[in-house]
Amino acid sequence: MCADRATTLTGCFQKVTLGATSKILGAGKYSITGVTRKTIDCSEFGVDIDIFEFGSSDGGTISLTDVAYDPTCTEHNTLLTHISTPLKLSPGTTSGIRFWINSTSYLTIGTSGHILMTAAGAVEADRNGLARTSFEGKVSGAYMYLYGT
Repeated sequence: MCADRATTLTGCFQKVTLGATSKILGAGKYSITGVTRKTIDCSEFGVDIDIFEFGSSDGGTISLTDVAYDPTCTEHNTLLTHISTPLKLSPGTTSGIRFWINSTSYLTIGTSGHILMTAAGAVEADRNGLARTSFEGKVSGAYMYLYGT
């Protein structure tokens, strides 16, 4: 049952971690594009309006942007290694990536899936600001789901 108002999710309780506690330092913004279900055209001759069926789905993309660049951060280097090697980010309690939405709940990849890191290592610097970097990955084999309360 829905309450009279939506639950407010404030950024001060949000974070991104590898496993339960290894925080990706300096993260300023994350996004998860969500699922897109593909459709297949199954129309035939003589049909005036196209007919479609459901196909497979695309699990989406995860992005971590506006991250303070820290070449000594173990978690930054782990993500960079996952793209340069290449290794898949696996789900799990010790190493899986978690996008926390509050102090007890987070979004993570399903147990049969992985995240394939597709972009990392870019550095942007401003004369009057902090050096920034970003990370991007492709959700593969399972959906992202909400774990926790």
